[in-house]
Amino acid sequence: MREKMNRNISVYYRFKFSQNMLIIGPVLVPYMLFKGLSYSEMMFLQSISAVAVVLFEVPTGSIADRVSRKFSLVISSVITAFGLSLYILCGSFLAFAVAELLFGLGMTFSSGADSAILFESLSRMEREKEYSKIEAKAMSNIFVGQAVGSIASGLLYSVSPYIPFWISLGMLFLSSGYSLFFTEPDHGERSRESYLVHVARSFGDAVKKPRVRWALYFSALMGVMLRASFWLYEPYFKLVRLDIALYGVVFAGFNVVCALSSRYLMKLFENVRPRKSLTFLGLLMGGAYLIPLILLNVGSLAFLALGQIVRALYQPIMRFYINRQIEDAFRATIISIVSLTASLSFAVFSPLIGLGLDRAGAISVYLVMGLVSVGGSLFLWRVRNLQKRKKAAADRKSALDETVS
Repeated sequence: MREKMNRNISVYYRFKFSQNMLIIGPVLVPYMLFKGLSYSEMMFLQSISAVAVVLFEVPTGSIADRVSRKFSLVISSVITAFGLSLYILCGSFLAFAVAELLFGLGMTFSSGADSAILFESLSRMEREKEYSKIEAKAMSNIFVGQAVGSIASGLLYSVSPYIPFWISLGMLFLSSGYSLFFTEPDHGERSRESYLVHVARSFGDAVKKPRVRWALYFSALMGVMLRASFWLYEPYFKLVRLDIALYGVVFAGFNVVCALSSRYLMKLFENVRPRKSLTFLGLLMGGAYLIPLILLNVGSLAFLALGQIVRALYQPIMRFYINRQIEDAFRATIISIVSLTASLSFAVFSPLIGLGLDRAGAISVYLVMGLVSVGGSLFLWRVRNLQKRKKAAADRKSALDETVS
């Protein structure tokens, strides 16, 4: 069994790489403009995708817990591939909305299951401490591949806007094939309760534990700040008059920053408490919005890369933090609940961001996003300190009561 669990790690690298090798990133906004969409419509579509995640996140996480992690990963890429097919074959807003629903559904099938199968495989070999390192290495491989793909997508887009989408579609089907090679870890604690009871207990566990509850708050903040940043790059590129032919080059640079951050900067956080690391990333995200706004020139694109450091480090640190707080039987479901919080937050605020771009412009939106990121991170740091003081006071009271009795 140990050999199979070790093989899961190599399969995980291949699965994550192919599932995330969608090279459409640099040309997605131009492609949607080419299809006749406005910024408001783009952000509304992202809200639809986020709502789909909210609707499906917990049910699919429960399937991973109660049925099979492997099944969830196989079907994830297939559903996402069908969604991408609609972007290629159709051109109406309604078709894109259906595609976003499929993207949301496909994303939720893997969001908790992939992390769970990796952590549990390591756990069976007593190597849990390697989780963040392996997750970061997997992300680094993805970012290197996307760096090359970003340059290629810009060149291929100039030949035909559809070519990057067809290549990405093939990668999704490849990832589905890789997922068939996973070995499901033995689940001595697999939940046998009914679906509703399982979900209710998972929500109760998430809310009851202060650390998980804090993670929900922070996830809500970063769900907006980090995910919206992708859609705000193109408006900033326009502000500094960057030629569209260079979009792919800039995105390639962003992915190189991500790759280097995943491989090398993660080591700096190995002995730092995850809460401190996450708060630092929130402040760094604020800088990624505010510093380019202050400078406002082509050279300031380098400071947008601060957000790429956050992109590289946030998921491994957050998932390691969550995985340490929960038991196997509810692992995928609670991870999904944390992801659900981020998606719900993004679903609520993304249409407002789109309206802000259309009506107030990119400068105003960047200012608001930066201030909220910095202020929100500092506020949540204070919240966690209050949680710790409350727990310490409760422990002292409990000890005093035992002494008296």
